[in-house]
Amino acid sequence: MIEVVPTRTCQQTPAPGPLYTRSGLALPRIQQRRTSREALYWCVEGRRFWLCLLAYLLVGALVLPSTNALAQDKGKTGIPGKQFMVARYTNTPPVIDGVFSPGEWAKAAPVRVDGNTPASAPGVVPNIGLPYLFPPDSPADSSFTIYTLYDDNNLYVAVDVTDDIVICDGPVPYLDDDAEIMIDGDRQPGDIHMALVCGPNNPDCPNPVVNNEGFKLTTSVCNQSLTDPSNNPGIVWESKAGLRPHGFVVEFRVPLNSINTIDTSWFSSLFPGFGFRRPQPGDTIGFNVAVGDDDNGGLSYLRTEPAAHTDSYTAWDGRSVGWYVFAERDWGNLYLAPQNR
Repeated sequence: MIEVVPTRTCQQTPAPGPLYTRSGLALPRIQQRRTSREALYWCVEGRRFWLCLLAYLLVGALVLPSTNALAQDKGKTGIPGKQFMVARYTNTPPVIDGVFSPGEWAKAAPVRVDGNTPASAPGVVPNIGLPYLFPPDSPADSSFTIYTLYDDNNLYVAVDVTDDIVICDGPVPYLDDDAEIMIDGDRQPGDIHMALVCGPNNPDCPNPVVNNEGFKLTTSVCNQSLTDPSNNPGIVWESKAGLRPHGFVVEFRVPLNSINTIDTSWFSSLFPGFGFRRPQPGDTIGFNVAVGDDDNGGLSYLRTEPAAHTDSYTAWDGRSVGWYVFAERDWGNLYLAPQNR
């Protein structure tokens, strides 16, 4: 039986000492009530842009690059960026209403994810030193199935989540039960990270980053939504969450015109491209899906004391040790199959 906690305002006071986000960043004490996006802005607020850029480049040089998606191994692997999924073309797009209708997604090739092998994809659970973030107790505690389709104008994603305790109490989407999809149109790293540390709100940035080449979309079971980065109005999308027996489902619609497959970024190439090209049939884009499981309410995995249940976070692809939610080169691959396949 599902336990549903109604929406309410969280009044818990964090205990002294650092807290952590699912992205793997420590929150200073003065920032414990800020959102995860604001926690990532520490280098912007401190005018440390060049230090951040140097750190990003050093870290990026140590990460294994993704290989051609069509040659990926679909099995369990500790190497990030190896997972592969197919989005099939549809003439009858699903209705984004938070109600999973099997007929609407019948053409999709479902991909099942759980956290039974948390160090290996699919089903990576971040191992970033958090004291109260653990793998799911069982598939009934937290697991999910991903469905993807596309048509001439949109990419459609459904995340069908099995969850025995559904929590909806805020104060932000990622502290409730949620589904998160990540899209990397140009398959080059750094778009979200650099938009956060070198966006239009940073006066010290020589060339502010605003592009549609990489972003993350979050929707909680409460239908609260969050876009990362938040400083780009060109990222347009819609979603709807709804309860179902033994869990919930979140459906997404992302216009193809919100995804740029051309790398126009000065930080990822000596000779960046220019212009805009949306995904076409036969293209492969970077893609990931993660589900947050809040089984205790309140601060969820940010709490400073053990709770009665286990809060968890499971991603389709990525690295367990050294997890960073915006590490685009660690995401999997989504192939847009041509219409006749």
